[in-house]
Amino acid sequence: MQLHVYPFGPVGANMYVLSFGKEALVIDPCVPYSDTDISDLDVKAIFCTHAHFDHINEADSWKSKFSCPIYISSKDKALISSPETNFASDFGLTISVSSEMLDFPGNTFTEKDFGITEGEFELKIIPTPGHTSGSVCFLFHFPEEGDIMFTGDMLFQGSIGRTDLGGSEKDMYASIELLKTLPDSIVCFPGHGPKTKLGLEKALNPYFR
Repeated sequence: MQLHVYPFGPVGANMYVLSFGKEALVIDPCVPYSDTDISDLDVKAIFCTHAHFDHINEADSWKSKFSCPIYISSKDKALISSPETNFASDFGLTISVSSEMLDFPGNTFTEKDFGITEGEFELKIIPTPGHTSGSVCFLFHFPEEGDIMFTGDMLFQGSIGRTDLGGSEKDMYASIELLKTLPDSIVCFPGHGPKTKLGLEKALNPYFR
């Protein structure tokens, strides 16, 4: 497995591409395909941690390019078609998504569920509402690389996501309590900013105390 990180413009949202040989998964499609260096990869599925504009703004173009499924929590589907509800309009933008987005058909998957033939992993979808009602984290277990988690805007290095953009402070703190139960060794890749380790966040992040 190789992990590619592509930051999106002035808001610095992170798009991640997990590649397995010539096959790939995309997490938070916010950067145009033309701005990446993955011309030789076949994207099998796209995952969205939540539906704010800076994490979905290129979903239609990726769908058009690869005709692969896009997954998002059903609790955030109402946000994708309106610049007002996905907060693009707050930045003077008119971003919306017209492509069909599918709900996750369960909580635990393997590479076979997404047509990946050149890699091996287990994926757990962890609901972590707070930033939005449908925010989720993607926890991957790789036999060789160990555990990595894509936290979207729920958890950042030394901080957490806002709760005033359609979220809930109560839900956010419940999600923090849930993350506290996960192993310290998990490497976390947030929706903005650098990677971190869950154990460090438990020890140093003021919102985890």
